[in-house]
Amino acid sequence: MTRTLMLGLGLLLAPAAHASGVKVLEPRLPTIKPTLPELDEETPVQRLVVKFQEGTRVRLRGGRMQALGTERGEHEWRRMKRYGLSDGRVMADLTTAHSVVERIPRRGQLGRLFRETELTLADHKHRAEERTGKEMADLDLYYEVPLQGGVRAREVNALVMQLNSLDSVEIAYAEPMPEPAMVDFGAVVRDPRTELPPVPTTFLYDNQQGYLNAAPLGIDARYAWTVRGGGGEGVRIVDVEGAWNDKHEDLPRFFYAGGTEFDDAGWRDHGTAVLGVMVGARNGYGVTGIAHLARIGQQGVATQTVASAITHAAVAAGKGGIVLVELQARGPRANRHCTCNTAQCNYVPMEYWQANFDAIAQATANGVHVVEAAGNGGANLDSPVYRGAFDRSVRDSGAILVGASSATTRSPMCWTNHGSRVDVHAWGEKVVTLGFGDLSASSENQWYTARFSGTSSAAPIVVGAVASLQGAANAAGLGPIPPRTLRDLLRTTGTPQAPSTKRIGSQPNLREALPQLLAR
Repeated sequence: MTRTLMLGLGLLLAPAAHASGVKVLEPRLPTIKPTLPELDEETPVQRLVVKFQEGTRVRLRGGRMQALGTERGEHEWRRMKRYGLSDGRVMADLTTAHSVVERIPRRGQLGRLFRETELTLADHKHRAEERTGKEMADLDLYYEVPLQGGVRAREVNALVMQLNSLDSVEIAYAEPMPEPAMVDFGAVVRDPRTELPPVPTTFLYDNQQGYLNAAPLGIDARYAWTVRGGGGEGVRIVDVEGAWNDKHEDLPRFFYAGGTEFDDAGWRDHGTAVLGVMVGARNGYGVTGIAHLARIGQQGVATQTVASAITHAAVAAGKGGIVLVELQARGPRANRHCTCNTAQCNYVPMEYWQANFDAIAQATANGVHVVEAAGNGGANLDSPVYRGAFDRSVRDSGAILVGASSATTRSPMCWTNHGSRVDVHAWGEKVVTLGFGDLSASSENQWYTARFSGTSSAAPIVVGAVASLQGAANAAGLGPIPPRTLRDLLRTTGTPQAPSTKRIGSQPNLREALPQLLAR
């Protein structure tokens, strides 16, 4: 039996013992530093991120980064040696790094990228390593410098490359602003004159939710509801993005609300639409969520990094819970001839950036399912321009990456990102859910839409499938399913995509997947 299969069945192998009695973990794969600036010069960027090499034990003290050599454990010294680093080299590199930071057009001070306490981060890392036998990133080695408004990549590219030239730095990069993975986000403009007072009863729209139906059209959520636990009972879902309308008539109470929201109607509609797909109440009106019996939470990104939001969300979701990353951002230029959705050309999944990747990898190692929109950039994620960021032989976060298809043919949408890293797909258009108001004309708390789109609409459909599977497993006494096992189940079952050179994987089919899961 292979190691992968044993892990999938929950039979975690104990790490080998070092001669000194210290457990030896499977090393992290090395991070590939860029040798040239990656982002187009005119790309707006919001922060500069730098991570130091594992083992250096660089910590923020008195507003400055310091290497705490006297506090290093044996495993940290071994990792330092792996990179050929000495205390003297690290101290010299820190002096240079501080000099670079002083020249950055920043709007605030350098700070820790991850907001949890040092003890909390250390505990999460230790538990993930114990469970997997693999090294996890020390998230306390990440730092951020918030940039002034309007800064473009060209203004910081040289500084980023200077940081990357330091031996003690694992990677540095400028991070662009994340956006919802929705096509035409922000294009909806409402006429207040069409907004009428609330009506006593909302129409029932679930007969228009084709994605609930049997394969090949939908994922057969209606069948899943006949299976004990198949409505997502007991599963916690936390959505990571910008804003939500928690007063909508068709949403349950939130079990958790973290972070800060954007005060923006577009973000609010987007988040509300996402929740409707997953947990819209089964109450005789409005829509019905795929996992309507699951518990829902939110984690806002308005005042924190996406990576930090993911770690908070993972703690709230817990083992067997789900974190949904509903964001994308502009990456390197891989597709130079976008034929549609040109405003989001070359937008990529959030795990492209190393801090987000490490946060996701630690979450999945701790038993949290992470579902991630693949993005609407029209890009082949197997392109060499991404330096193996989406190649599982180079690195694998454990997340489920979701592409988008048409609502009727399962053909890849013109703009969907695609490639071997994309695990599954779902509807990327014509999704009936909450928000936006084009399907109803009453108050915002009763708005519904028939045109939610993008990998933003596809990803919550897949979350619904994951919650259904995990809920049924819980009800059958199987407990939390390892994230990679559930991902493999989705990759090897389901309705195949239409023939295309763009690989987006199969669409989940719960009637097929549930019996296979429960048979294990």
